[in-house]
Amino acid sequence: MKEHIFFTGFMASGKSRTGRALAEHLGRPFIDTDAVIVERAEKSISEIFAMDGEETFRQMEKDIIAEICQKDTPCVVSLGGGALTKKENLEAIRGAGIIIRLWAKPEVLSERIGRKNTRPLLANLDDQERLEKIKVMLKEREGNYACADFSVESTNELTETYVIGRIMQMMRFWKNKALTVRPSSGGSYPIFIGNNIIPEAGALLEGLRLAPSHEFLVCTDTTIAKAQNNMLGALRVQGGRCPVFKFQAGEKNKTLHNLNQLYSFMLHRNYTRKSCLLQFSGGVVGDMAGFGAATYQRGIPFIQFPTTLLSMVDSSVGGKVAVNHPEGKNMIGAFYQPEAVVCDMSVLSTLNENEYLAGLAEIVKYGVIYDEEFFSYIENNVEKIKAHDLEVLKHLIYRSCSIKAEVVGIDEKEAGLRAILNYGHTFGHAIEKLTHYEMFSHGIAVSLGMRVAARASVLLDKLTKDAEERQNKLLNALGFPQKYNINVESAWNAMSVDKKAEKGTRVYILPTQIGAVQKVCNVEKDIINQAWEAII
Repeated sequence: MKEHIFFTGFMASGKSRTGRALAEHLGRPFIDTDAVIVERAEKSISEIFAMDGEETFRQMEKDIIAEICQKDTPCVVSLGGGALTKKENLEAIRGAGIIIRLWAKPEVLSERIGRKNTRPLLANLDDQERLEKIKVMLKEREGNYACADFSVESTNELTETYVIGRIMQMMRFWKNKALTVRPSSGGSYPIFIGNNIIPEAGALLEGLRLAPSHEFLVCTDTTIAKAQNNMLGALRVQGGRCPVFKFQAGEKNKTLHNLNQLYSFMLHRNYTRKSCLLQFSGGVVGDMAGFGAATYQRGIPFIQFPTTLLSMVDSSVGGKVAVNHPEGKNMIGAFYQPEAVVCDMSVLSTLNENEYLAGLAEIVKYGVIYDEEFFSYIENNVEKIKAHDLEVLKHLIYRSCSIKAEVVGIDEKEAGLRAILNYGHTFGHAIEKLTHYEMFSHGIAVSLGMRVAARASVLLDKLTKDAEERQNKLLNALGFPQKYNINVESAWNAMSVDKKAEKGTRVYILPTQIGAVQKVCNVEKDIINQAWEAII
């Protein structure tokens, strides 16, 4: 990747001035697309608009951006205020580097623009007319500017040196950006994967335009608060020494009653809609804090800082947030996407082996349902995985998140493709319920469920016995339990209450080969009962 740096933002937001200063600081060439257009047309931008029309200008802009994106030498580029309104420009820029948005309040922009009165789209307007039109244009273009990787405020009060310093700090954090999730409903959010990056998360909060405008609250649980006391303190500092709310640890505490305690905590401290939750824990608190964010005053932002391998590769990505009900797991919830996900691998050092193994179950799942090549990678790196090799672990997290991001990008709300992510879960949830969520962690229960699902597929002649044995051999090599003596009749009844059921139809995700699965409905009871023999 060439890693050009592109500045976007409204006219008069300081893109040329700041871009030129950053280019000098980095020793890179600087390109102002508007200046290149003027040079080639041998006309001012106002003259191009007046004589040739805006479409001519936009075509020249598009051609110049395409040229820049093909340059091998990394450049700093100032884009015109409307450059990202063209889809082709955005796609080319995303593939060529990082996008930084400079922003200022409408009043500041109006005052700057009014000094020269040469902007063709805002010329010959009085102060009030210009301000009102700027507000309208900002609203129209917000979706385009939101495509930037991060934002930096450019006001008359901040020195150029300060702004460049903030940009450099944010760029250091953004080097850990691994991928972007683009849910099918629209919008996007970044996933960061790195080591010891939480102490620099203030750059993330500012870059997402949450700091300093929002109040922050860290949500964690009693176990993580003790095990990760130092990192928890570092995160609090990044949120402006914000308070901490602690849930009682454990799946059994994932209830509306306990979530209500979070609401009360926030209401008593006058948290408003300009608040943001920083979720620092595993999947249980991630689900609860996410559902709390989705419902507190009709929705506030939240950021996932997962502390377990399982939550890094599964629950923190995709926007499914919920609490349990006595009648079933995750029965009360919502689809609500985070602002970002920060996977700091340093927090995994406190995981016990059982918790580490739970995360590996979901990772193996991704190989079975979607990517045979990834499954082979896991097979070939078993010993490094068991030794917690950081480079291998980083790839496992990255590929797992990228698979889930691809699926969510096609089907955010489980209308079709996303159902494949439930492989092993229907059987695993039954195990969890029958053991009162106390005997097995979620990941371990899913690993047992994968064995049962594979056997059901073999019994239905959808999967070869060799493929079933290949899956189970990998699970065995990683150290997963192979047996649990479940009551099959109780399991059948437990699976009747499942959020994946469709109007009374029992739904199963079954593998057809390593790397592919399909949704199968209403499998005969005797087949399902026989399938449980895979672990009995």
